[in-house]
Amino acid sequence: MKTIKIITCITAILFSTFASAQDYAVELKWNTEDFQQVLNTMPEQKAEFRKLINQGEIKDMYVSRSEVDGNPVQLLRFVIAADSEQQVQTKLAHLPLYEKDLVNISKITLLGAKWLDNTPNYNNYGVTITWKNGIEALEIDRVLNIDLQRVVSLNQAGLVTSSYIDTQDLGNHVTRPIYSVSFIAKDAQHAKELSHQFEAVTLGYANIDVQYLGKKLSLTNTH
Repeated sequence: MKTIKIITCITAILFSTFASAQDYAVELKWNTEDFQQVLNTMPEQKAEFRKLINQGEIKDMYVSRSEVDGNPVQLLRFVIAADSEQQVQTKLAHLPLYEKDLVNISKITLLGAKWLDNTPNYNNYGVTITWKNGIEALEIDRVLNIDLQRVVSLNQAGLVTSSYIDTQDLGNHVTRPIYSVSFIAKDAQHAKELSHQFEAVTLGYANIDVQYLGKKLSLTNTH
């Protein structure tokens, strides 16, 4: 019964993914060594970014350490709802840090639709799991039934703080869900070890990509 409920939930999420905006992870990099200008712009930047949060555009936020001209300054990574990568850029173009060319977008990654959420204050590492070629579709379905339930269990246990679902084209008009999860982990190696709790990884059916995200911020308590 649990499996049926989870598959029904995933089907509904995937349907809504194609029917509405999807979620994109955005990674930034500094485009300046002018620390004072960054400092002066931050209050206005935070106010404008808060508007995106209040409008429900921002799905997740992570903060990591960075430097501008040798000075420590926090840098956000975040997930934003949009119809395309171009719309992501359009939505961010009016923000003060972008208008003043103080930051650049270094990477935009399609995550799909947000599925689960939890926000403890620890370091997070994003793990994206994609299927390798040559795995039988029925075997993928079997493994998915196990792993999607495992994502739910890990979220309830507090080890997974976010999860997103998208689809992967396996060829011959066959598509299957792929998933990205945010693990609480000590480092990238620890996150990679945690990913072996998934059947797809243990059996060697999937590729994994690990990326440091930073500390996850609460959308409701951020000012």
